[in-house]
This record gives sequence, C-alpha cells and structure tokens, in this order.
Amino acid sequence: MKTKSPRRNFHIRTIIVLLFSLLNACSLWEIQQQANLIESTGGIQGTIITVTANSAPIIVNRYRLQGKTYITDSFTRVSPDGHFSFTPLPGTYYLAAFIDRNKDGNHQWSEQAAIYSLNNGKPSPILVTAGHTITLNNISIKGKLKKSDSDYQSKVKLSWGLQNIGRIITLDNDMFAPENYSTGLWKPFHFLEHIGGGLFFLQPYDASKVPVLFIHGINGGPKDWEHAISLLDEQHFQAWILYYPTGFRLDMISDYLLKAIPRLQDQFAFKKIIIAAHSMGGLVARSFIKKYTQNHPDLAQSLCLLVTVNSPLGGMESAALGVQTLPIVLPVWRDLDPDSPFLAELNKWVWPNNIPYHLFFSYISGESGDNVVQLKKQIPLKIQSDATRLYGLNDSHVGTLHNDEFLNLFNLILSKQH
Repeated sequence: MKTKSPRRNFHIRTIIVLLFSLLNACSLWEIQQQANLIESTGGIQGTIITVTANSAPIIVNRYRLQGKTYITDSFTRVSPDGHFSFTPLPGTYYLAAFIDRNKDGNHQWSEQAAIYSLNNGKPSPILVTAGHTITLNNISIKGKLKKSDSDYQSKVKLSWGLQNIGRIITLDNDMFAPENYSTGLWKPFHFLEHIGGGLFFLQPYDASKVPVLFIHGINGGPKDWEHAISLLDEQHFQAWILYYPTGFRLDMISDYLLKAIPRLQDQFAFKKIIIAAHSMGGLVARSFIKKYTQNHPDLAQSLCLLVTVNSPLGGMESAALGVQTLPIVLPVWRDLDPDSPFLAELNKWVWPNNIPYHLFFSYISGESGDNVVQLKKQIPLKIQSDATRLYGLNDSHVGTLHNDEFLNLFNLILSKQH
C-alpha cells in the first residue's frame, strides 16, 4: 500500500497550521467569502471594427454606473484581429472603445470612439453572471463621440493596480513591508483596497536602459528580489516590480500584465524587456508570455529573456492536498494543483524559440527539493526542453535569491542583453 511521503505530509501540516494560526487575526469566514468571490468571475468578449485604416492601438474601457456617472474600472488593448475580452466579477457593465492615436491610454475628443449600444446610441448594460461569458456583437468605430457623451470622462477609477502602472516608488515604501504579504494570500481584495498593488518603476523611465521586470512568488513580495535589484547594472538596466495579491487565480495576475505591459509599451516604445520570476511568479510569467505572444505578436517581439528561479513549473502536490482536504480552499491552490486545467493548458503551449529562457532550480542535500518545491516539480521534462539552459544550485527556496553564485550568473545572463 502506498504511503504519503514525509515531505507531502510536511506541506499539508504547514498549511493547516497557517490556517488555524489566523483564527485570532482575521475571520476565516471572510477568507472563505473572498475565495468565493474570486471563483465567481464571468466573461465579456467581442470584436472591434474600424471603418478607416488604422495603425494606432485600440483601447476598450469597461465601466460601472454609479448614480449618473460612468466610472472606468478596467481596460484592455485590442488584439490585431480586433478581439478583446474581460473577466469581471458578476455585475452590470458598460463598454466604450477608442483609437488611441497619441498612445497615452486616455480618450481625447479628437480620437474616434464608439459606445456599446443596442438602443440609438445610448449605453447598453451588460449583465455578467458567475461562470458565464457574454459574446457581444461587433462594435464599430465610425467617428468621434458626441459632447453629450461627456459622462464617460467625468470620473476615472481604475481597478486593482491599474492606477499604479508605471508609478515611481522605492522599495522602502510601507506598501512593500513583508508583513503585508500574507494579506495578499489570504485576503486578496482586502490587500488591494488597503495595501495596493501594480507594476511599479523604481526610477524614472530611461529609454537608454532595458527594463527588467521582477515578479515575486506566493506569500512573497518585491523585497524578496531586493538584493538582486541592488546589484543590477544601473548603466544598462532599470528595475520594474510587479506586486500582486498571491491568493488570486494565476490567470487574473497574468491578465493584469496583459493590460500593463502593452500600455507601457505604447507609451515608451521600448524595444526590449526582460522578466525575472521567483517561485510561483515563474508560472505567472509563462502564462503572460503565452497570452502576449498569442494576442499581441507584434509587441511580444520585445520579450528578449525570461529567467525563472525555483518555480513550481509542474505544480505543487501540497496545493492538491489542500484542495482535497481542507475546508477552506484558496483559489490559487487550484491552479498550483499538478493536475489543474491551468497547468494543462500552459503545458500544451509551445515555447517560442526566439525568447531565451534560463531556468534556475535548487535543492537541499538529502531532501527532495529546496524545502518548498520538489525538484521534480521545478524541472519537469517538458519544461527542460523549453529552457535554453538549466542551472542547479545547492540552496533553499528563498536563499537562492541571495546566493552569490546565482547573482553572478544572473547578472552575466543579463549582460548579454544590452
């Protein structure tokens, strides 16, 4: 008869201890409610048609109605074939699209636009219910909006982290305090409302430097990368950081990048970008690259390097055990389950040959992995074939980010990209 390995038992015991250690600090009921909300998303998709030749980006804004004011809560860049999609929570929404000729992400009256309408130009509500995707008829951009449509520009409220795309900040900001990281795992909506998130710059944008986007892992944050960032060659590179609630489904995080990176690319026209991802961040990065190369192949040519470090590329058995046995299931665990649809879809995808991929994995002598991720899950055979090169280090899951051998190799790999 098969028995569970000591390492698997360790992981599940750790999860249970973490859960019940929170009983005095926060409500398990609230954790369950936030998990249920994350799992209730629906979809909106459709196609934008323009009647004149167009080479500028097309942006679709999504709105909620508060009183008589339409408030922007999300946006997306239309793909070259005109397709767009959103994954909203249940509710009533409105859409408008515009041709962003000056590439600033904001609609000006001189730019052609259209409102989704089924009633003589009046905004039509779109009712989204849990688990259902609504496909809209084509939205045709024929001219400029009328001044009477000014309510669409009366107020702007961008959802999680969208207002922080390109915001300049330092790692000393209280937002990045490590004690905030667990909030992002257990109560992600509370994290966004009271702590914040986004894609931040650590210095003003410099066109002469290649951006390096650092992505943290589960129950982590940007300070995990602080030592590596401090050693970055500032003559050639500029550090960007992604800060996100790690309890969300992984598609939600990569979808955020699918909004943020095109907006920055439209604004700054950078020709290269590098992504460095630790732990679960490696799955976020690979999911984003998959979507970016599929939805925006012209922009995706800027992706010149991916580095992942100790990532559970084959999933985590502890997450599967959590899904199967615990009364409260965090949504992210469903994606980290080795048999999850998320991983199955991601692993069917063929890695682009034109994007170098350097994969670091770690192990502790006498153990099955790096004390968090099993070695076999860090380097599944299919992912090994994707990698340009693999590097193995004798160190722990987080300790690797402070390992001199890793840091030297990491900077050597980067040096070949400027």
